Amino acid sequence: MRTVSGLLALGLIAIIAAAPVPDAVQVQLCVATIATYFLMGWLRPTGGPFRVFVALLIIFTSTRYMIWRVTETMPTDSALSILGGIFLLGAESYGYVLLLLSTFLSVDVYKRAARPAPVSAKRSPTVDILVPSYNEPDELLEVTLTAALNVSYPAGRMKVYLLDDGGTLAKRTQSDPVKAAEAHARHERLMAMCERLGANYLTREKNEHAKAGNINAALEETSGDLILILDADHVPAADILVRTVGYFVDDPKVFLVQTPHFFLNPDPLERNLGTFREMPSENEMFYSVIQRGLDGLNASFFCGSAAVLRREHIMEIGGLQGDTITEDAETALELHARGYRSVYVDRPMVAGLSPETFSGFITQRMRWTQGMIQIFILKNPLLKRGLSLSQRIGYLNSCFYWFFPLARLTFILAPLLYLLLGIRVYVGDLSDFLMYGLPHIVGALMLSSILYGHTRWAFASELYEVVQAIHCSGAILQVLRNPRAPSFAVTPKGENLSEDFISPLARPFYVLIALVGLGQVVGLVRLFNDPAGAGVITVLLLWNTFHLLLLVSALGVLYERSQQRAFPRFEVSRPVLLGHGDAEIQAHMSDVSITGMGCLVPSGSAHQFTEGETLTIDARELGASNASMLSLKVLSVFDAPEGQKLGLSFIIETREQWAAVVTLMYARSENWKQFRDARANSEHMGAKIAHLIRSSLSQALGHIRAVTREVRP
Repeated sequence: MRTVSGLLALGLIAIIAAAPVPDAVQVQLCVATIATYFLMGWLRPTGGPFRVFVALLIIFTSTRYMIWRVTETMPTDSALSILGGIFLLGAESYGYVLLLLSTFLSVDVYKRAARPAPVSAKRSPTVDILVPSYNEPDELLEVTLTAALNVSYPAGRMKVYLLDDGGTLAKRTQSDPVKAAEAHARHERLMAMCERLGANYLTREKNEHAKAGNINAALEETSGDLILILDADHVPAADILVRTVGYFVDDPKVFLVQTPHFFLNPDPLERNLGTFREMPSENEMFYSVIQRGLDGLNASFFCGSAAVLRREHIMEIGGLQGDTITEDAETALELHARGYRSVYVDRPMVAGLSPETFSGFITQRMRWTQGMIQIFILKNPLLKRGLSLSQRIGYLNSCFYWFFPLARLTFILAPLLYLLLGIRVYVGDLSDFLMYGLPHIVGALMLSSILYGHTRWAFASELYEVVQAIHCSGAILQVLRNPRAPSFAVTPKGENLSEDFISPLARPFYVLIALVGLGQVVGLVRLFNDPAGAGVITVLLLWNTFHLLLLVSALGVLYERSQQRAFPRFEVSRPVLLGHGDAEIQAHMSDVSITGMGCLVPSGSAHQFTEGETLTIDARELGASNASMLSLKVLSVFDAPEGQKLGLSFIIETREQWAAVVTLMYARSENWKQFRDARANSEHMGAKIAHLIRSSLSQALGHIRAVTREVRP
């Protein structure tokens, strides 16, 4: 009913929006709608009919704008003008379709009730925790496996498996003796690690079909009723099964329970611009809003990790699918088409690692882009038998979104056709644009704020798209030429940045900035020399100025800032009691990582610490549920007016101590939930966006200085 009523409402809006009115009435309509937008933005409707009314009003103005664009603004001067106008209109139409899909999915998102897992072992299904690995560091794998082994679940009903694709028989016997020796050494090390920890080690003969093939090979060797899949860097909280297994017990048709991906470390944009603590991460909009909207349509899909699946249903389709390089979404699509159901639990219960470098970030996004477009072409959800209408719309949105790099580049390049070459791609003057375009732009921004204001900042969203657009556009064209050409590329994890440097992917941005900057100069000259075309030139210059700001800001992202720590630190504020000999010393913990912690010993303490001293602490002081004495070594001391700031390193001598440290860092999903919720704050948004722009421009200046130093003789 929601889908049908939405389509009927859209048809009615289109009929009303197409009605011609005099310019004076259009001006009044423009003023009234913009005033309403700002009123609604101030009131911020959170749900119900009020919020739906605002969304429908915005759709009305955007529909009216698109009808005006098609009927009044298309150029007819020449073949090049017509072609350029079609490309620009195509990019705008893409944005309009996304606006409709986003509104349908997110205007009233679903809030699913909790389903606790059974308490008794008899009723609890058996669970296999699978951790596929390819080339990740041993230390990272040990953390994930340790946390997985400490997940809360009835004794004897859970097993943990490391799926090592870096130590396969094919890799251990390859022709290159150095690489073969490395694979053999890895195989031996990881087998010993699993034996020491109590996990199970699995590998296979050949590296076929990447991650999907690795998991499918393990499915033949394991037997649990349910499968929890974790990426090698996705460390689970203790309650991940307690909060997910109950849905399978209640409903035998459920094939998937997906949870959010939460990242402990900043991605390259967050790190290089210093926004990690204040700004919601890029994936917040998807996991906090869009997946919930999809969940209400039974269209939330498998995201590759942090998910529990029912073995019976997965084996029914022959395991994880492998026709595309996004095996996760493809698998969910096949099972939804068979009438099975998915569940989305909006609570972060894994702590993962974002790619540390811009190159790693782009490698990951190119894979996502190509995989979702492969699904769109090879498994088109609009034509897939077995899906409901709402599921088709949900999957269409999930696939169609990833064409944004082509649309973004079109928006950047289309104005340059006129500004640099005089090829008209848009017919109209400034007054026409203000009457029709301004309500559309303001409304789209207001809708984004209403739907996603807590999870995505406006300028940040544009910046994320721009930094991905160039390289991901090439990836899209590769898929369009040959949908089966892309191969699975593993996202680099655990990289260390020892010094500042310019990303090797920066060069295309220099070319684009030069073109847009030249267009700005030539456009300003045209503005003064061509009074008759001033209206069109002004509109195009406004767009060009905005994209020039975005591209220059992108330079800030491309200037990689150093990062010395292999493991991220997480800020925690709590009092602790340190042991020093027979004395107990009051202190305040400021942060913790898997390797150590920071704390402040207030002024007036009976002891002044020096580097090299050893302390003890009861793990319960740090949030553990069981007593365990941990030893700490003082690595650094900084004297401050408020006291001594200590950098402390954990001294790990037993398996129990290691498990206690991992539990301290990762066991409580409430930590991740609080951190995520604290960043979802839309207060003082104007000041926050202004700070983001200043930070990006400041970092861009650092990029320019670094380039200058490199080219200076």
